Amino acid sequence: MSNMSGSFALFVSGMRQIIPVAAAGIIDGIVFGLLARQAGLGVTEAVLFSLLVNAGSSQFAAVGLISQGIVGWPILLSTALLNARQLLYGLSLGPRFQGTPAWKLSLMAGTLNDETFALKATYLDAGGKPSLSFFAGASVVDYVIWNASTFAGAWFGAAFTQTEAYGLDFAFIATFLGFLAVNLLTSFHVKVAACTAAAACIGYALGGGTAAVIVGTLTAIVMGAVSDER
Repeated sequence: MSNMSGSFALFVSGMRQIIPVAAAGIIDGIVFGLLARQAGLGVTEAVLFSLLVNAGSSQFAAVGLISQGIVGWPILLSTALLNARQLLYGLSLGPRFQGTPAWKLSLMAGTLNDETFALKATYLDAGGKPSLSFFAGASVVDYVIWNASTFAGAWFGAAFTQTEAYGLDFAFIATFLGFLAVNLLTSFHVKVAACTAAAACIGYALGGGTAAVIVGTLTAIVMGAVSDER
């Protein structure tokens, strides 16, 4: 009984702690729903997109390509490249869960995204005990908020078309800047962030958004691998 109550307490703790992070994504979800409708998707299609994919950046990229009339393998390739960072998220969390059954890890991986990883990494770095219950609670709330926001945006998308006029197109960028700000804990983190930003700008100038993500990610990986600083 004590184990069950402890697990439930951790589940509730995860739900509570993810709220500030997940709430920041409400505008992102609404904007995604709006953009999906503008790209020609119906309400059901937009909602299923978030329910099944659950990866904000790749969803935005895919909708951008669809709006340009691009379908098929370019969407699969670009979203796969954008989501390559998920492999790094898994590699970062995996050693903390040695001995955990694969099916449980697969469930956690299915809800692992930028928001939940940010919370989970911060929780573990602060000395929190690796807990699937805690992560499940956080993931449930994040998943519900993202999909409810997508539905709201898609529902009103037909009537609300000028997202840029209200600055809503910047919401997704602002969310990631918030994640970055709370994780700049050492001078090395600042150096990595600055070098990654510079590399991403060069990548964007040479090959667009996808190239910026790839170049920026590789820069951070290389700096982390070769440096003794942390």
